[in-house]
Parts: sequence; C-alpha cells; structure tokens
Amino acid sequence: MPLTRHLRRNMRLLSHAVGQHLLDDPALLAIQVSRRLPMGARRFIGRAIRTAAARFPRGDGVAALGAFMAGHESTALGHVVAARKETSRTAAEVAVLLDRPDLLDASTPAGTRARALWARGDLSGAVEALESEGRGSTAQARRLRSELELLEDGHRLRPPASGAAHSAPSPERERLRVLHLITNSLPHTQSGYALRTHNVLTALDACGIESVALTRTGYPVMVGKPLCDDEDVIDEIRYRRTLPSPLGATAEDRLAQQVDEALRIVAEFRPHVLHATTDYRNALVAQAVSAATGIPWILEVRGLMEKTWIASHRSEASRAVAARSEKVRRTIDAEASLAREADAVVTLSRTMAEVLVERGVSRDRITLVPNGVDTRLLTEQRTPQEARARLHPSLPADALAVGAVSALVDYEGFDVLLRAVAALLADGDVATEVRDRLVVVLVGDGVSAPGLRALAEELGIEDRLHMPGRVPASRGRTWVQALDVVIVPRKDLEVSRTVTPQKPVEALALGRPVVVSDLPALRESVQDAHGHLAGVLAAPDDHESLAAAILAVLEDESRRRALSLEGRTVAAERTWPALMRRYESAYRAVIRGDNEETTSDE
Repeated sequence: MPLTRHLRRNMRLLSHAVGQHLLDDPALLAIQVSRRLPMGARRFIGRAIRTAAARFPRGDGVAALGAFMAGHESTALGHVVAARKETSRTAAEVAVLLDRPDLLDASTPAGTRARALWARGDLSGAVEALESEGRGSTAQARRLRSELELLEDGHRLRPPASGAAHSAPSPERERLRVLHLITNSLPHTQSGYALRTHNVLTALDACGIESVALTRTGYPVMVGKPLCDDEDVIDEIRYRRTLPSPLGATAEDRLAQQVDEALRIVAEFRPHVLHATTDYRNALVAQAVSAATGIPWILEVRGLMEKTWIASHRSEASRAVAARSEKVRRTIDAEASLAREADAVVTLSRTMAEVLVERGVSRDRITLVPNGVDTRLLTEQRTPQEARARLHPSLPADALAVGAVSALVDYEGFDVLLRAVAALLADGDVATEVRDRLVVVLVGDGVSAPGLRALAEELGIEDRLHMPGRVPASRGRTWVQALDVVIVPRKDLEVSRTVTPQKPVEALALGRPVVVSDLPALRESVQDAHGHLAGVLAAPDDHESLAAAILAVLEDESRRRALSLEGRTVAAERTWPALMRRYESAYRAVIRGDNEETTSDE
C-alpha cells in the first residue's frame, strides 16, 4: 500500500476512535491521552488544569478531571461532589472513573449513566438505559448491544462469506506452521502478555515451528500508533495487523474483519494449527476460521478475564457488586463454552487448570505451559551496583533497593509495599545501615502510578521512591538486576490467586531474591517441581508482614546469596526451549485428532 494511502487509512481509523470517545466518554479520552505522557508531565498538566478550572464558576467538573489526572483521587472526588449542583457532564464522567455511580442522578446524561451501569457489569441495564431515553438507535447503543450479543449463550460469529476447506501438507514432511490470534504485541505494547507471546514465538521458531501472529482489529492504530505498518517483523517473527478501512461499527463487525484477515493469511501461510490466546474474542475468531477451513484450533487461557475485571474496581464493596454481576456470569459462560469447544487448551498454572476443569473442560485436554525464561538469563552475573551504573545516576550504588518492574495497577499491591517501607524507615529497631540505604524502585506505568507517587508523599518517603516510568523491554531486565530484592505484593483477589505473573520467574533466573504474597498462583511461581520454595512469602494485604519479610532478607546477606542460587535452580526447570516441547505435543495431538493427558509438569 503506498505510504500516503497507508497513512490516510490509519488516520481515518484513529479519527474514528477519537471521535467515538469525544462523543461517548471525553473524560476517559483525556485520561488515556495523558497516560502516554511521562509521569511528571502528566501530574504537572493535571495540577495545572485543576488550578485553572477551580478559579472559574462551574469549573468543578474540569477541576475534578485535572485532579484525577494528577493522581489526587480524594481531591477529584471533592470536586465531583461540588459539581453535582452544576449538572456537569465532565464531573459525571469522572465519577464513573472513580467508581462512584452513587453520585449520578436523573439529570446525568443517558450515555454517562449507561457507561456507569456497564462499568458495574449491568450490561443489559446499560442498553436499556439508552433505549428508555430514546437513544436505542445511537452508535453507542449499537456498540453495547453488539458486545452484549457476543456474550450470549452459545453465540458464534457468522460463517465467513469465503473460506474454502483447507488442507496443508503433513507437518511430518515439513515445518509445522501455526497461526496465532492475539490481542496486542511488541513493539507497540510492552506488557507481560506481549512479552510472553514474543518469547513463545521465538522459542517455537528455534525448535522448528514457524509462526505468524495476527492482532485484533484496529490495533495498534486505535491505541494511538497511526504510523504503524501492516506488518512488523521482530526477531524474524511476523506480526500482522488487521487494519481495515472503514472500521467495523460494532464489536461483531470488527471480529468479522479479523476473521477475513485471518483467512487471507491461511491462504498464504497454510497453517496446520490455529492458536488463540486469551480472551474469548480471539477464541471466537479462531472458532470461525476453523469452521470455515477445517484447521484445528487451540485456546491458550493466560488469565481469567472476569477476575481481572473484578480486580480493577476500586473498593471491596464495588468488587463484591462486580463479582455478582451479569458481565461476570456471561463472561465465565462464554469462555468456558469456547474452551470446551476448542480442540485443546493450554494454560499457565495448576491453579488455573483446576478452574477450567471445574468449568467443564476435560482434564486430559489441558496442557500446562508456565511462564518461562530465556536461558541467557541464567548465566548473567551482573551485580545490583553494576546494573545501577548502567541505568540511573540518582539511584545510589550502595542502596538496598526493593521493588519491581511491572504494570502499576491496584491489584499488584504496590501501595502495600510503600506502607511496608515507610514502617521499616520509622522503626527504630531496624539497623541504621538498612534504614539509611533502603529505597523503593517501581519501574513501569499504569493507572495507579500517580496515586503511588501521592501516597509516597503522604507517607513522607517520596525521597526514597524512584519511579523512572515505562522503559523499553531491553532495559527492563537491567532494572530487575538493579534491585537487591524483587517484590511481588499482589493483593488477595481472585485474579491474584489464579494467574501466575512472569516477573517472579525472571527475577529468579537473574539471581534476585524474591518476596511474593502468599497466594496459590504466586507460591506456584517460586516453587520447584517438588514443591520446594525458592522465594519468601508474606501475607497479602498486610504491610507489617511484608515489612518483616523484606527485613529478614535485607539483614542477612548470606540468605540473599542462598535464595539467589535456589532461584536459579528453579528457573532452570522452566526455560522456554524445554517448555516448547509441551506446545509441540499439543499441536501434533490436535492435528492427529487425539488427546493426551498433559496436565503434569513432566
């Protein structure tokens, strides 16, 4: 596609996304744009907006938005309350972002009330709110109705208009080929999901399995990357994009566009297997392509979507409402139905496998492929001081640095870490050497970042907190090495009990002691095949327990050395090349049309 046509198409897609947000949710659009700025700039702009808006009559709505952007949620809430008499749409939008639907009333625009209901998981109620106000034919109503229909019992995408039966030559006579259907990827997204995908694809390639990955419709243009290409090649792995013009008006339309693009890749690439990765939307695409071509498909369940969504709510009461919601019930049913229909299922942990079995997936169709590590990490011997010299002049060489490289979201529990560090600094019984050298390093970004900075100021430890923001994946490893102890203080939520993160096993491979919350999935991430722990456990949501665990490691250098050696031993069992044999066995089983019991770690 000529460059000018390519850019015109991408700009149309981006304009569509921006226009949709301006009509539906301008406050959220402002927040999303601000999150692409460095943290310092985001906080500065937010404060400036709040200060300027507060000077004007009826300015509380915009002031609330500025305070929220700067991470001062209690201040934002105060402005929202003050703006109720103004009937401010912006204030109402911020109330939704704050998870406070109780601050909305009958004067709130129907579109905002619908979003509040949707955010609480009342999907049918959101659609009815628009229909009852005569807005059932609006673009917003059509989009919500389509998303609701995708979650109806047994719903499948319409059969593609084209897609003849497919017959690839036997993989016994040539390289096995797999088409992966994924949500996002490198180089545009630096998440655990994207990094695992790339590690898997490069490791599969190294053992002779060829892959092409197709991302969701509109990505990455719809997340603010209009200069992207139709295909990225990274480490010889091809990432194809679904960038149609025009963009489908509804969720189902966009999935149909992804199916069409997948069928074009099938005709060109001739894969032996389709491999869909969380969530149900990728599974729907894989199922439709399989139905059209006869290619077997696998579903990889990396997380339980509804549990992550519940954890995103801000209060215990709100999470309880979310857990009982229509959205949770429908999501569980949809994902379980698709997992049962897939030719095989891959998941990351025994804990998650048990959940799938409870939902009706046959145990002998589940393959465990836990998070793995690059074998090169096992031999790197860089000390924290050597890593710091490469990274950050403001991070003292002699510091005792605790923290993580992570998405900064609430359920990760970094507020608990800050309170633990504040407690250690205030404890006169802690050795002076530890108190004087202790710092916290949180590398990454996310919705909780401004609030964590504000909490550090409130606790009086802002001078001990280093937050360099989002960093390239190539530097993330060095930041892990710059830590004396890696902390994974996830909160006691369903998502934390079932989903194993990537960061503990990578830290173990790099020889860093790890402290994790004592939750099933996290225990599993720091255990060897015989159940021996190579990390330290702390009670979740308990800053005193976390402080004690951190102190026990920091005060005992010999224990840190022992944990480093034990961690590398555990990580050596989980190298990506070793784990790829499990994928290959699953692929060949579905090609043959048989099943093998693969839930063991052998």
